[in-house]
Amino acid sequence: MDWKELLVLCILAAVVLVAFRLTKNRGGHGRAAMLMKKYADLPWEKLAAAPREELVEAVVSHVLAQAENSRRPDVVMVLADKPHGFTVVYSVWAVCREMAAGSYAMLKHTATKHLTEQAEASFTAIGAAGTAAAWQALCADPSAEAEGAFHRAVESECPLSLCEAYILDNPEQFGGEPAEVTE
Repeated sequence: MDWKELLVLCILAAVVLVAFRLTKNRGGHGRAAMLMKKYADLPWEKLAAAPREELVEAVVSHVLAQAENSRRPDVVMVLADKPHGFTVVYSVWAVCREMAAGSYAMLKHTATKHLTEQAEASFTAIGAAGTAAAWQALCADPSAEAEGAFHRAVESECPLSLCEAYILDNPEQFGGEPAEVTE
């Protein structure tokens, strides 16, 4: 083998190595990917230690990581195997996210459509009674007025902030120990 053939082989090896590194790391550097990796395993201690502003993202990232790592990625199936609090937080987050990005008609064409019934109970569970009522009205009669009322209720009650308090107030719904009752 002469030096020209060796040089060509080295260049090809370098190109293959660079291509491998680029495809291996693609998609793994965004915030969502980092959070999914960080919270793939989420015992209560880890959730409780998360910064308050990251609690909802931790729960959502955990559910998404579990779905991604399953043979058949399905968030609803992952939620069925989790304590109830995960369903509450995930359904509130998913509905709020989908509605902020589009409309109720668009939401009905996403995977979030499977959480529409659960969302009303979840809004109620976190203490967003106005949002729950607006969501119920929107689901019963999808109109521009009902959609506007839902958006106003979300803006007024801030359900994602209520989810943070819900997580901290209900550790047993996230695999933690119930808070001690003091008399």
